[in-house]
Amino acid sequence: MRLDHTHEHRARQSTNGSSANGGSSPHSHTNGSGKSSNSESNGYHNNGHAEGASAVIRHQPHDGTPFHGHDREEVSRILLQSLSDLGYHGAAKQLSGESGYELEIPSVAAFRSAVLGGEWEEAEAVLFGSSGGDEGAEGDGGGVMLGNGHSVAEWKRSRELVPSRNGHARRGLPLAESADTTFMRFMLRQQKYLELLENRDLNAALSVLRTELTPLKRDIARLHALSSLVMCQSPDDLRRQAEWDGAEGESRNLLLSDLSRYIAPSVMIPEHRLATLFTAVQEEQIMNCRYHNTTAQPSLYQDHECPADDFPLETYLELRNHTDEVWHLEFSHDGSMLATAGKDGIVCVYDTETFSLRHEIQEHNRNNHPTDSTKGVCYVAFSPNDEYLISCSQNNDFVVISTRDGRRVAHADHFDYPVTTAAWLPDSETFVIGTQGSQRPLGLYSVPGANATSSSGGMRNNEIHSWRDPPWDVSQKENRNSFRISDCAVSADGSRMAATTLDHGIMVFDLRSRTKIAEWSLEDKLTSIHFSADGTQLLVSMNGGRVLALDSVTGDTIMRYEGAQQDKFVIRSSYGGAGENFVISGSEDSRVLVWRRQTGCLVASLEAHIGGTVNAVAWSPTNHGIFASAGDDRRVRIWASATFLRSDAADAGASRSSLGSYGQRFR
Repeated sequence: MRLDHTHEHRARQSTNGSSANGGSSPHSHTNGSGKSSNSESNGYHNNGHAEGASAVIRHQPHDGTPFHGHDREEVSRILLQSLSDLGYHGAAKQLSGESGYELEIPSVAAFRSAVLGGEWEEAEAVLFGSSGGDEGAEGDGGGVMLGNGHSVAEWKRSRELVPSRNGHARRGLPLAESADTTFMRFMLRQQKYLELLENRDLNAALSVLRTELTPLKRDIARLHALSSLVMCQSPDDLRRQAEWDGAEGESRNLLLSDLSRYIAPSVMIPEHRLATLFTAVQEEQIMNCRYHNTTAQPSLYQDHECPADDFPLETYLELRNHTDEVWHLEFSHDGSMLATAGKDGIVCVYDTETFSLRHEIQEHNRNNHPTDSTKGVCYVAFSPNDEYLISCSQNNDFVVISTRDGRRVAHADHFDYPVTTAAWLPDSETFVIGTQGSQRPLGLYSVPGANATSSSGGMRNNEIHSWRDPPWDVSQKENRNSFRISDCAVSADGSRMAATTLDHGIMVFDLRSRTKIAEWSLEDKLTSIHFSADGTQLLVSMNGGRVLALDSVTGDTIMRYEGAQQDKFVIRSSYGGAGENFVISGSEDSRVLVWRRQTGCLVASLEAHIGGTVNAVAWSPTNHGIFASAGDDRRVRIWASATFLRSDAADAGASRSSLGSYGQRFR
């Protein structure tokens, strides 16, 4: 069971505990449970001075003049938070004294201290006030000393009445418009319940579950999951099953971070606010930078723009080993190899350091003696560990070869139509094959063990599972299938498979259960499909020159990429570049098109394979300054930046001679 507050903050160090949201105590003063280790907790943040008379900072009168058009108080308080984030606590105290502004009012500091100290009743009392009307809110009794040196009674004397949205005055912290108070109470009480379980105080934990959590009626499924944790045999077992790191971990900091999102930012600044603003500026500059092809963040010192000379817009090499149209190509995952395939039935595997030919595979031309109409390899795919390469043929078969020696290790020829696509699972042992046939449109296969090879060279027809709707019935004279496959893809984590059908559909399968979980219908013929690296999007190419990014869960269109031409032939698109920030596609008008993934802006339209279709493109996964294109002109082009070409020209003698007859330097 995963808790609601387990999210990206888990990767951050010490969120909210001391610096985030203007965290009031320095990192060195807070332990995993959030309890202060000395008397300086909250110091200048809350009462404007450190402990001890000698540390008093005298505040200057407020200067209300704008700071370059920005509210001076907001700027000052954000700087106070940032100095604390950076660990410059003395500078923060000095800034507070000179500016006259405090980072937090006492009630916010009291709430922070209560959460980090595990004082759950006090936390609810401070957050919602004694007149909140909830059974979990505290009354006016006080005197309990909080970690920042303030008592609940002192906090109540100092706070002001805050108007609520319904017009009635209530005590407590002002909340954001989107605040869900029931959810906030649930989060606090859930943490309280888990900590009691961790301390093996089962009676108190059950009391919280029955009298504090259950009456909120927030989430019945969650309550059932929480109640099941009572059966945990040890604190370690609890933390493992709850996916929670305990009171001594970051759980209280994470809880405070989540709750802070529902508190009005005017009193509790969102955590790491200055860093968030810097990130927004950088992201905007990246979005506006046409040729941004790096994962490095731009400098804050100056406005950012990448030069066109650093983007792969020039032809570096032409590979001319094929004797007919080149239909598909793919880089290995480690970037060391490039595989190409086409109408001549040959698969070429190149070493990308020199682009010399490593293997020339003729397996499909040996099988069944293909005719001109059935000849051709339409798809290649490297296994995740790059030890194997699948090639799919129009001659109704596929072959798996070892990339080490080019030896065939598996093949299948029990299909009644061309084999169109393949996709590996993460284990590099199993893979999916898609065909246009009715008998075996979509099947799961495996690479055989070392002792399983046959005398003909590799295991034959080693199918593990077949997806077909309805199932194939050998007793029936006529078997009609509801789908035939044009392309398929597997998510990087191996959990899902997506496949395009000849009747304009997309099907999504759960690979663990091998069941179909979604199906969508589009308006035209689909020719390729790819998962993004994070699995959230699907990139599809379809007739009409349409390239679309779809939500991989809902099928909704996220972005359209305009400009390609596709009406008759199979055109393939893919993600590429640094951080998969680009979409690249071939086109029937001899061009390669590159768009910014996030905006759909056309970055480049390159004349690539004159006189014919650009069938496929592939970006190197390890060298973001290189991509390859395959065309009807029988050539494979390697594209690089002008900067690379100039540097290569300076010492090109040795590198050119190593290309042999397979690569020719483009002039």
